[in-house]
Amino acid sequence: MATSNKELIRVEHVVKEFDGGAVKALNDCNLSINRGEVVAIIGPSGSGKSTLLRCVNLLETPSSGEILYHGKNVVGRGVNAPEYRSHVGMVVQSFNLFNNMTVLENC
Repeated sequence: MATSNKELIRVEHVVKEFDGGAVKALNDCNLSINRGEVVAIIGPSGSGKSTLLRCVNLLETPSSGEILYHGKNVVGRGVNAPEYRSHVGMVVQSFNLFNNMTVLENC
């Protein structure tokens, strides 16, 4: 599928299975993020939010589907994951902040 010049990331029909397919954390997940957009992913515990972010950041490999960055599929062989991650990041929930430091100082 073609992407526009504004589109940075497109997730197409991504499935992520665990335990040999017994658990589908993501099932036909689709998402498009354009340049300049701010996106929040919300939902109940266990709905696949973190799994989706981990797949987009290549910390997990999707069982099937494509993740396109600037129109190029980044899932599979031949992808330099560290180089890709230098352009795409994620913020994780964590309570391991230093109480005596500001948010900026913790970063």
